[in-house]
Amino acid sequence: MAAEPTLEFSLPELMKPEGPGYMPLYCAAQWIATHGGSVSFDPSDESIWKPAYEQLLARIASEEIKVVGIRNDERQPVSGYHFAGCRVSYPFVEEPFELLLSNELYLSSFAYLDQEHWLKGHDDSLQNRHGCQWGRLMVLKSDVARFWPFDETTRPTPLLRTGAPGRPSSMHIVEAEFDARCARMETAASLAEESRYLANWLKSQPSDAPPVTEKTIQNRLRHKYRQHKSARN
Repeated sequence: MAAEPTLEFSLPELMKPEGPGYMPLYCAAQWIATHGGSVSFDPSDESIWKPAYEQLLARIASEEIKVVGIRNDERQPVSGYHFAGCRVSYPFVEEPFELLLSNELYLSSFAYLDQEHWLKGHDDSLQNRHGCQWGRLMVLKSDVARFWPFDETTRPTPLLRTGAPGRPSSMHIVEAEFDARCARMETAASLAEESRYLANWLKSQPSDAPPVTEKTIQNRLRHKYRQHKSARN
């Protein structure tokens, strides 16, 4: 008997948070997960989607990002508290059975392929066991661009540069992420905490970049970290 073909997924075309108006919630998550299109990954890898959705939903829950959706056939604003601690059924991953039976609202997210698929229910929605409560969730583009600018100066790149002669270094990736966190005002309260976060963040990235120790990050970013803290005070 012939083996069943393996399904391979690829990310749809990136929608950038540019110009006025709203964008599908999934498109904002893809923007964050790919660092503005500079990082590619296996779309079925939940470990990449999870931090992207966590960041996005945290901003929504604190009312820093506006959300609208369809409820009772009308476009309505959706209160941020619905997204606080909200569980997620990630795109490209089979919806967990336990969520289908839940009384609590959860986010069901589908990849945005085109307007036709989106209008037919392949969208982002808040669901529970009683069905869809809010559908076609969209977020304000300007809010997404404000918190995740990912321009050419803050976008991390998967390419490696040389540190010492003959030794590749990932420090430029770490510095780019640090600059992006500064722009989003997300840096930790101390240099040690920030260095620990960045070291762990680098390990979680879908690349062959060699790890960087917390001590190395502290030494390289000490001056920039102090400058950033001084500018905020």
